[in-house]
Amino acid sequence: MVSLLGGLFPRFLDELWIFQSVTASLTHPASSAVPRYPYPGPQQGKRPSQMEDALCGENGEEEEEDEKNEAASAPVPDPEDPVEPQLTEASQVLGASEIRQLSLHLPPRVTSHPWSLAFGTSRDGFSLQRLYRQMEGCSGPVLLVLRDQEGQMFGAFCSSSLRLSKGFYGTGETFLFSFSPQLKVFKWTGSNSFFVKGDWDSLMMGSGSGQFGLWLDGDLYHGRSHPCATFNNEVLARQEQFYIRELEAWVLS
Repeated sequence: MVSLLGGLFPRFLDELWIFQSVTASLTHPASSAVPRYPYPGPQQGKRPSQMEDALCGENGEEEEEDEKNEAASAPVPDPEDPVEPQLTEASQVLGASEIRQLSLHLPPRVTSHPWSLAFGTSRDGFSLQRLYRQMEGCSGPVLLVLRDQEGQMFGAFCSSSLRLSKGFYGTGETFLFSFSPQLKVFKWTGSNSFFVKGDWDSLMMGSGSGQFGLWLDGDLYHGRSHPCATFNNEVLARQEQFYIRELEAWVLS
């Protein structure tokens, strides 16, 4: 009898525990019956971290798109202004405006180079031979500028230094210019190579049909200018013959 009761008692306890569990579930429904994360639509069933990742991704895409739109609508910055030349001393012929205008037409290889005054009539006197002596040892390009007695400014850019020569020399970088009053630049036409020729008693730039684009005498006092085939230039001064008030030769190197 005792053995029979001993076997039934554990079974009774198990059935009692099951009965209590079922009664408790009916009295207090399981919280799992209510959706834990009631997010509607296609996001339902995702964990909070997944939802945050998705929302962050969408916001990031919107911000990136906004940045692209702002970049596309932003104004394009203007090109940088050309570097203004640095002169070793003040020019007696050119002002700041003329210097800036001329610098725009110089070959790129010299635009950043300082301008060194190799010769000036106010300092060195009126002498072509002295100009040649001042140019000795200079290999860089030269900007020749002058003002005549009527106040007209004109001159030439030479691809190499001014010197005595048996014939014409130079390259297609050489050009003539005149301020009348706006700057006019006369580039090489390619029709001939009569760029520069230096004699003891004269300096010539550009030629054709016996005429010179710019001709200066040995005293650097009297000059002439005619249209020529080398540059297809106009008369640089107001008249074909002129008298020099001031002349400067700047080395760009």
